[in-house]
Amino acid sequence: MQNEVLTSPRTDTYIWDAGYERPTEQERIATFVCSCIESVAESLGCKASEAYRRMERVDLIHDYIIPCYDTLHTESRENVTSDILETLAFWEEKKGVKQ
Repeated sequence: MQNEVLTSPRTDTYIWDAGYERPTEQERIATFVCSCIESVAESLGCKASEAYRRMERVDLIHDYIIPCYDTLHTESRENVTSDILETLAFWEEKKGVKQ
């Protein structure tokens, strides 16, 4: 009994288990963008639609979040949100866009 090797089937479940289809890169990026919009909205105290409108008005999503996805998605939600808020304010000011 002392030298017996215990083998038991895995009972934990991972997202890559049989039957799970991994999301595409586009799906992962879209999910990340949605998460960014929701986090920015929460920080600003507004609806996600308003945060989206502001971000789209200065092309923040297509000119910053998506191209920088590889770097941004490795950061904490707090850091990403702070960075996006700072960038949003800077780009709005630079482009003369009123909130």
